[in-house]
Amino acid sequence: MKILNNKKIKTLEEENKRLHDELQLIKSDFKLLYKRYSEIFHGIPIGVLLFDEHLKVIETNKTFLEIFNIEQTEIINFNLAEISDKRILPAFLQIKKGFEGFYDGEYRTTFKKLNLYISVHTKPFSFEYEDKIINGGIALFKDVTEHTLAESAVNKSYDTFQRVTDNVNAVIYVINPANYKILFMNSKADKVFGEKVGKICYKEFFNRTSSCETCQVKILKENNTPIGIFSETEYFEEHTQQWFQLSYGFIEWIDNKKVMLLTSIDITDVKKTQKEFIQQSKEFEDALQKLTHQNEQINKQSEELKVSGAIKDTMFSIIAHDLRGPVGNITTALDIIRDDIYELSKDEILEIIKPLRNSAGAAYNLLVNLLFWAKNESGETFFIKDEILLNDIIDDVLILFGPNIETKNINLTDNTDKEYFISADEHMVNTIIRNLVSNAVKYTKETGNIILDTKETTGKNGKQFVKFSVEDDGIGISEENISKIFNSKEFFSTYGTNKEKGTGIGIILIKDFIEKHKGYLEIESESNKGTKISVFFPLD
Repeated sequence: MKILNNKKIKTLEEENKRLHDELQLIKSDFKLLYKRYSEIFHGIPIGVLLFDEHLKVIETNKTFLEIFNIEQTEIINFNLAEISDKRILPAFLQIKKGFEGFYDGEYRTTFKKLNLYISVHTKPFSFEYEDKIINGGIALFKDVTEHTLAESAVNKSYDTFQRVTDNVNAVIYVINPANYKILFMNSKADKVFGEKVGKICYKEFFNRTSSCETCQVKILKENNTPIGIFSETEYFEEHTQQWFQLSYGFIEWIDNKKVMLLTSIDITDVKKTQKEFIQQSKEFEDALQKLTHQNEQINKQSEELKVSGAIKDTMFSIIAHDLRGPVGNITTALDIIRDDIYELSKDEILEIIKPLRNSAGAAYNLLVNLLFWAKNESGETFFIKDEILLNDIIDDVLILFGPNIETKNINLTDNTDKEYFISADEHMVNTIIRNLVSNAVKYTKETGNIILDTKETTGKNGKQFVKFSVEDDGIGISEENISKIFNSKEFFSTYGTNKEKGTGIGIILIKDFIEKHKGYLEIESESNKGTKISVFFPLD
């Protein structure tokens, strides 16, 4: 028998470890998904292409599809070796050799036959796809058509440059690095900043009397940056309350002088979307962390149930059958959230998370009852009397079961307003009240009624007691079953009105703990009509 018990203990420990490992894996998968499908992947104005070792396209971001004006279905599974414009192909072939690749220049697209100027950077890259690790590559595409055309137009004439840049959906201006004067602004720039040509940039844009310490014109000039090398950054324009992505570098101006060309693209909407996504992700992380903490508490309490072999047998049997349901509900819901995080809205995620509170509460209540019962059976229960306010404990229990009561739309009548101080063990009283309310909620039908009542009364032997009663109009208990529910050797329980699983431990704890206080309980019940259970706390 002892060997069998040890095997059961080991089985439970392995099961608990497996649940813990699965939870860690869920957290790890979520972080990977969050990183992979974050705003960096879908929001940046750079096309991203993921492909395998055979150059077959696995995934792209939205910017890539916009650059080439194609649909996702046209490019997924396309073999890059079949690109019609072979000038770009060497950049991808470098990946097979384990090297990075580059291409800058004109490119004629395969599907829409568009002529673009693009900048491509490829490099080996490993990523997860459909639960597999793909050792392929990543390609970063930047459409530099507008910049290329703009620079070409400048070299031809100022008027041509003006016409071209006015048709570009970007803020474009040119600064003389020698004196920081603004030489040119396109119509988009005029609308955003007003007419500034001929004025000093740091005075007009930043209201300064000298150049900024972080001035890009100044930095590029001091570093003797050559013509044609462009850098990028982001900045917030206070005057218009807009976010811009700034591209800047030196070009050769109409008079053959070296000037700074700055191009700004409005990314305000991208930033707004990014902020909303981060907020939603944080809320989801908080909810997941809360669930994780609850599950850790459950596991911790399970580990603390170190009692004798016979008690362990009973506990492990109950855990194996009854704890699996609520924990399984939590795991299933988390799997749904993990797998469909980017298809689910915030409201859908919260709707999935909401019922988990009941599952976590059910698991928590079961484990707390097991712990008290095990300690009580093994003689490890400490009875510590203190002066406590019974109403405070009742209020705490009602808060705990508030979501369950709300879920079943139960009408609760609380007649416990009058304050009663009793000399009792606070933890035992909490266990008594908690199990009484839990059973009433469990066995009351939806839209049913529960009544709580406290009053001072003369009980057995003519002594004074505080009587706490919980009455419901639920399924009731037959006379035959009333005699069974107090058998601590064979726990007796029935399913709740919503198929809630019970263990029968709660009512035994109620009886044992009230008797430790030299009190007693009374049960009045009839099948299909309801139950009233009263406990009597002595007034010393």
